[in-house]
Amino acid sequence: MKTTIALLAILTANILCVPAKADETPSQRSNAQNRAEIIKKFDADGDGKLSAEEAAKARRAIAATKSPEAERPVQNREYQQAFSIKNPKDFKLDGGKEIFSGPQAGEPLPKLEVTVTGGEQDGQVINALGTSKGVQILVFADQSGSTARGVIGLLRLANTINAGSKTKLHAIVVYLGDDTNALAANIKRYRNYIVGSPTIGLSRDGRDGPGSYGLDRNISMTVLVAENGVVKYNFPFPQGMLTPDPHLLGAITEVLAVKTESMEKWLSASYGNRGRTNAKTRANPSGIDVRSLIAPVLDKSADAQAIEAAAKRIDLILEKNKAAAAQIGAMAKRIIDSGKLADYGTERSQYHLFKWAKLYGVVKSEVSPPQDK
Repeated sequence: MKTTIALLAILTANILCVPAKADETPSQRSNAQNRAEIIKKFDADGDGKLSAEEAAKARRAIAATKSPEAERPVQNREYQQAFSIKNPKDFKLDGGKEIFSGPQAGEPLPKLEVTVTGGEQDGQVINALGTSKGVQILVFADQSGSTARGVIGLLRLANTINAGSKTKLHAIVVYLGDDTNALAANIKRYRNYIVGSPTIGLSRDGRDGPGSYGLDRNISMTVLVAENGVVKYNFPFPQGMLTPDPHLLGAITEVLAVKTESMEKWLSASYGNRGRTNAKTRANPSGIDVRSLIAPVLDKSADAQAIEAAAKRIDLILEKNKAAAAQIGAMAKRIIDSGKLADYGTERSQYHLFKWAKLYGVVKSEVSPPQDK
């Protein structure tokens, strides 16, 4: 790409062929040779230099040989930067502006009452913090398009982390809005794209959010990383967050006490090649990543209650999505037919696999179902 730009500049200036000098660097000598070759190729009248018409013809020929990849270096650099991991203490907003939204580092998390949307607790008011034990990531978000997509990606990452990390990351999403009916409808529309076992609910205090949290209503998304009920890091994002902020990733890495290499691996597994993932999604008739959907049910470290909750979410989806039902039925059938059902999850996990295979697939008659305990 650099060579192409240099040659185009040379042609525009209508540079003559200059003999190589003894003190020329290898790079300068290479450029001189390239100039000579171009002039020789496009010098139609043989006068040793390129006319304006000849130079224009040379520029068009060179431009036609440029590879498409050479036109996208900035895009590629931005893609890499978006998924880098940085020191959370270096987090700054554009222009160095300081914004306070929500509890700050070192402050305890107040009780967080939300109205659950979807799942077995749909419509119930709960304390989203639970016992406040362990590592938690709290996302307070409005319903802008970029924010919704950012939340889905962040929850996908949390699910991948929990599949590989000894320390679990408990995700809590609280949506903020004055029209709770419209907000609830939007959340339920997005739930099919959410994996793992996050707590998702509506703020009972409208767009301002819980008064005890002191959120800035002008901030589209506020993300808190906490441990045992105490805030470790606070990240306000005025315009939301479409892809994970590098400093937020650094905070999660630090609080979970995992290696950067592990986080990079989980990022790759969660986001990977977005173009390839999008192509697979377009080819997926159900529109759902069934492997991610079923992962919480197959988690060997999960207790029976967590498995039941995850299985219930899947049942609700399969009732409405025949394509997803066929995919999960086929997946469960392959596991059972392979004779390796016992290798997957717990006994409760195996019960649900057999159930889905029987409902949505065809199981060999000689296979006995696990007992419903």
